[in-house]
Amino acid sequence: MARLRTTAPSSGYTVLVVDDDDDLRITLCRLLEVDGHEVLSAASGEEALRLCRGQDVHLILLDYFMPGMTGQEVVKHVRTFDPQVQIVLQTGYASEKPPRQMLRELDIQGYHDKSEGPDKLLVWVDAALKTFQHVRALHASRSGLEYILKAAPELHRLQPLDDLLLGILLQIQGLLGFPSAVLATLTPERAALAPSGAVLTTELQEFTLRIGTGRFNHTEWAVLTPAEQTLICTAVKSGQAYLGPQIILPLKAGERTLGVVMVDNPGPGNGDLHLLEIFAAQAAVAIENTRLYSLATIDDLTGLVNKRAWLMRLEETIQLAARHAVPTSVLLLDLDHFKAVNDTYGHLAGDHVLATLGGCVQQHLRRSDVAGRYGGEELAVLLPHTPAAGALIIAERLRGAIERLPLRWKGHALSLTVSIGVASLPSTAVHAPEELAVDVFARADQALYEAKRQGRNRAVQDTEGAPAL
Repeated sequence: MARLRTTAPSSGYTVLVVDDDDDLRITLCRLLEVDGHEVLSAASGEEALRLCRGQDVHLILLDYFMPGMTGQEVVKHVRTFDPQVQIVLQTGYASEKPPRQMLRELDIQGYHDKSEGPDKLLVWVDAALKTFQHVRALHASRSGLEYILKAAPELHRLQPLDDLLLGILLQIQGLLGFPSAVLATLTPERAALAPSGAVLTTELQEFTLRIGTGRFNHTEWAVLTPAEQTLICTAVKSGQAYLGPQIILPLKAGERTLGVVMVDNPGPGNGDLHLLEIFAAQAAVAIENTRLYSLATIDDLTGLVNKRAWLMRLEETIQLAARHAVPTSVLLLDLDHFKAVNDTYGHLAGDHVLATLGGCVQQHLRRSDVAGRYGGEELAVLLPHTPAAGALIIAERLRGAIERLPLRWKGHALSLTVSIGVASLPSTAVHAPEELAVDVFARADQALYEAKRQGRNRAVQDTEGAPAL
């Protein structure tokens, strides 16, 4: 096999010339090089099959009569592993095999009589490569639609916004195989940075990074080039997608633009814009649903779930735990002397304390744990799959972390401690499943009262219930 170097600008296509006539094969390869194609050559059907299996070939110019395998046999073998490559058969004895008959019998895209000269063959080459481009685009669109249909349930699953945004970027990676991407939303969010990167939000018309991958990982807005900043701002204002060195996808729910995704385009042949817009619409609806769900379930001040949402999770988790004999525990936390903070420094200082407390609690819990604001300065924590001993360890970890918080308000250092009540499911259920949640919460409340009676700034475990599971 000889690989011939091309001097013309690359067309992006690879053509395999198969002919046992060395002079004819070399001449044809040189003609194809002039058009910028990468050219491979083979002197036999067996060598042609080996090249096709090892490389991405777009078009095969195949001699019909060759020693060993005939062109017809090569076609049948190729079609067992590559349905997309275009094949043009060539022969010097066209009268023996009428073109229409060959086109009907074999999965080929052209049949060239060598006596008609190279110009006619190059016409077949141009037509076949155009067909290849359409076939590959159609296949990519069909695969992309199948991918979107499979990805949709994961996008629309209720989940934290940062998890959803990162999932959107990873799903686009599945569609495009991009090296780098960044996602911007127009709704300011207080969520922490995701481990894999950052996210863009707009605050007072300024962009700050929230989630990105590749070269955008932990990048600040100011590090983006002026051209990239302009592309993002233009997409946000116009709501129109852009396909170029970067792919810009506005995230629109109906007529409202929620944000934008910018992806480094991995190559000029990538990016069915209409297909990507379909996915972006799905992603925008998922973001909007997550935002609405957060408004209904998240406490604005602490960033934890609200009382109603926490109680629903408590009931669901406790019933499953009782059914499957899984250890589960509950913590109730109450700030010590919180009224003094409000009376001394004002309610804004109290709000600052509660917001800091919510962030601290969330930071020291596992992903499976559920922390909520139960009311005022009282927080509740649900610990699935956690026995009594483990729950007490977590409670002590939280108590110590809160005691060490470096809190300040207008130049004043604030001291913050917390009392914690701990309760777990009994090893033998003495209540009906629907009553277990009420029971374990009531015992945690009693343990909290005991912690305060003993002097505050401590965690006390319920002792009335039987040993935990």
